[in-house]
Amino acid sequence: MIYSFCKIQLYLRSSSRIFPILKYDNFLQNYTQISLAIRFLSGNAADLHSFTISYLINSCGLSPKSALDVSKRVHFHTPKKPDSVISFFKNHGFSQAQITNLIKRLPELLVSNPEKFLLPKFQFFYSRGVSSSNIASFLFPSPYVLRCSLDNRIIPNFNYFKDLTHCDDDKVLVAYKRFPGVLVKDFQSLIAPNLAVLRECGVPESNILSKLVDHPRVFATGLEKFKRTVEEVEKLGFNPLKKIFIAAVQALVQISKSTWEGKLNVFKEWGWSNEEIVSAFGKSPNCMMLSEHKIKAAMSFYVNTIGCNSSYIANRPVLLGLSLEKRLIPRWTLLQVLLSKGLIKKKISLSQFFESNEKEFLRRFVSPYEEPQLLKLYKGEAGRFKIDAGCISSLKLFFFCPFGYSVR
Repeated sequence: MIYSFCKIQLYLRSSSRIFPILKYDNFLQNYTQISLAIRFLSGNAADLHSFTISYLINSCGLSPKSALDVSKRVHFHTPKKPDSVISFFKNHGFSQAQITNLIKRLPELLVSNPEKFLLPKFQFFYSRGVSSSNIASFLFPSPYVLRCSLDNRIIPNFNYFKDLTHCDDDKVLVAYKRFPGVLVKDFQSLIAPNLAVLRECGVPESNILSKLVDHPRVFATGLEKFKRTVEEVEKLGFNPLKKIFIAAVQALVQISKSTWEGKLNVFKEWGWSNEEIVSAFGKSPNCMMLSEHKIKAAMSFYVNTIGCNSSYIANRPVLLGLSLEKRLIPRWTLLQVLLSKGLIKKKISLSQFFESNEKEFLRRFVSPYEEPQLLKLYKGEAGRFKIDAGCISSLKLFFFCPFGYSVR
């Protein structure tokens, strides 16, 4: 087992400042900045780029250095086209800071016809459910879709993804936000070989498509690496028929060798053996996808705050992924109150207390007691209760054992 675990590691691969925006007709006030940018050019080149650079500084908010860099990729002699492009983005809710950043990444848009080149794409996204108030936040993180052909790339990719996964439009949009390649790249050619690899080893189509919708980037991995990863997951004994198989593939595909080793060291710092780490990965591959900070914070809570044995967490690694702020601390606080009021009499499991969904948790641990303040406390709407030392001692004892108290 450890040998296979070691093989996993061998397989794994090892703002700029925005100047204050000046109005175009105040060019002379910004003459010094412009001069700094264009003095690096000479002769005809300076004449050719001087207007572009001054416009980028005064109307787009770029620094002289950024303006010089951008002017090597685009140039124009009149403000007509770039003015219309900037107005277009402003009219669709983009802030000046977003426009400045957008121009630095895609300066060629400044010389496009916004009504013919940009508007049809915006209308397409509007028709698929993106609201006018959200279009800027939807496109800004990865605007490169704006330079793609609507008819030859965006629409075919959108329809392919939707037809393949049988999902609604909003799911395709979410998939795009998680991995822009869904619409920007030749997505069908990119993922088809990897889908075939999973099908050949017996992974159910429903499991494949579910993971594709939630984590499309996994399937954009190079074919050779993807095949090696799937083979290693098989060697580790994961069942292809189970959802955990493809979760393990995702973990090994996305985690670099250095990141993997960093997380191994974190777990070892908390006393986990190699065997426990392998076992934890086998039970919940997602535990290796948590950040080192998240792992440390969760382990500190379980071991230092509530006195749980580190090995118990290794045996229930899913506990590591629970939100500290939204689940663990609120439930732990509520448990202290239940103990202080003498409402806990019998034994329950630690994992049941923390892992149960919200509806089940409220049914078992809040609703049975006719005390409105309990729910307010759990929801963070009440002040702190006074808890005596005996309650804390009982709480510690509860968490030292795999099985503790239970509500009556």
